[in-house]
Amino acid sequence: MDSPSDSQLSIGPPENAPVARQDSKNEHYVAPEVKGIYHLSRKSRRAAKNSLQKYQGWEQPPENRPPYHEYVHDLVQGGWDVLKPLDEYMSVDIEDQELVISILDITDSSRHERRPDTYDVLALKKILDEGKPSNVKVRFYMVEQRGNLAASVMGALGSSLDLDPRFFQSGLHGNKHVLPPSERHRAPFTSISFGVPKLSTSLKTDAEKFKVTFYVKPDDAVGQMSTLQEGIQVHPSAGDGWTGILLFTSHTKINLSSANLVPPPSFTSPRPQPKPQTTKSFRELYLEAFSHLDLQTVTASPFYAISPLLRLNCFCWGRVISSIRDEDRRINGVSDTTVGHAEEIKKSLSLVQRGGSFGWKGDDVQSFKETKNALEEDFKHLVQETELLWETREKMASNRRQKAERRWSALTNTFTYVFAPITIISGVYGMNVSEISGSNSNPNIWQFFVAVVVLNVVVMLALALSNWVHIITKHGRTAGAKEAFNFAVGKDGR
Repeated sequence: MDSPSDSQLSIGPPENAPVARQDSKNEHYVAPEVKGIYHLSRKSRRAAKNSLQKYQGWEQPPENRPPYHEYVHDLVQGGWDVLKPLDEYMSVDIEDQELVISILDITDSSRHERRPDTYDVLALKKILDEGKPSNVKVRFYMVEQRGNLAASVMGALGSSLDLDPRFFQSGLHGNKHVLPPSERHRAPFTSISFGVPKLSTSLKTDAEKFKVTFYVKPDDAVGQMSTLQEGIQVHPSAGDGWTGILLFTSHTKINLSSANLVPPPSFTSPRPQPKPQTTKSFRELYLEAFSHLDLQTVTASPFYAISPLLRLNCFCWGRVISSIRDEDRRINGVSDTTVGHAEEIKKSLSLVQRGGSFGWKGDDVQSFKETKNALEEDFKHLVQETELLWETREKMASNRRQKAERRWSALTNTFTYVFAPITIISGVYGMNVSEISGSNSNPNIWQFFVAVVVLNVVVMLALALSNWVHIITKHGRTAGAKEAFNFAVGKDGR
């Protein structure tokens, strides 16, 4: 992978970037003392319970629907019933007091420029109204919000960038509920399911899951749109550039540096500058990763642009699988854990094998092929490790069941050995026979034993005859007496 030139700008926030609003600061996200690069902070994992709130008075009458919501509603009325949940969701908006929107531009001179972060929808609309500058080849809108995206943000992005509403619908319920496979594999958007160890619970094997959804909007597909007071203004296209929209559905932070996603420099190379280790959200890690990417390839290939997210996805799922394996070894058994890990990892592998989406450009770029092959190898190895872990857990669970069954069988046999003689003695002495009652009118005890023997012989003959008939009808041959009686005495499972 080529390293960026020295003339490229720093990926960090601009010097004049505004400070986040103090009234909406979440104290749960204060970075704790660093204890290791893979250490996950409990505090940073806990989102405030009341950070998601309904907008007061948002429930609007039908005639006052925002333009994009009206568009979705018209599609539902026109027969696209699959969008009905999105229509209902947009009727009651949810405000996230920790909404963060980062905007990153890749210019035609292969430089990256980060705009100040925004924290509300009005600021986002203003930026969307300005449009993309003519010297910008690629622009990324990175929206970080806990849970489902607010309807107001959907409306701002959807109306200004002319986005497919199924993109937002898939963020609510998943792609499989919206698109068939043939369309899902060629759609301009896709999603990556993440799993990270959930340290806010007592179980070390619990995993917190969330999604990152990515939409690629080519500039040559449709002009950039901005909603102005006097109407819709169409800006000129930027040629072969594109716009990327990323939706991060979690504020989860992890103590990790993006440098772990790329090989370290050689011994003879200049040593990197020391950097303080702090917890970062996945949006911040992705922004940091652009310092290690070839920006010319980013412009040419959307899949290469999201490759840091896929590497991070593979790394995080690997930590989850390792946590489960270590806990199983510690307890010498099968630990309690969440399920569905293998399925999500296989989905990521399938995404890598498609190169993101069959509808994206850049599959002829050399860096695209190298990155795809490397990621495919990593995810295949992770799938093998996951399947091996689950096979081992299944064998261990089977052994535990067999041991439990043997213990129960031994306990049952113990009770049988204790109570069988008592049952036989009480049965004999409870018989109304002449030897016990003293009356000659009652039968003798030897008659009881003769009846038991005769009955057993009759049952054995019936079972032997049944086995003899079964062999004739099934195998077309006559069984011998020994073979027929094997089933009667329990030596043939048939």
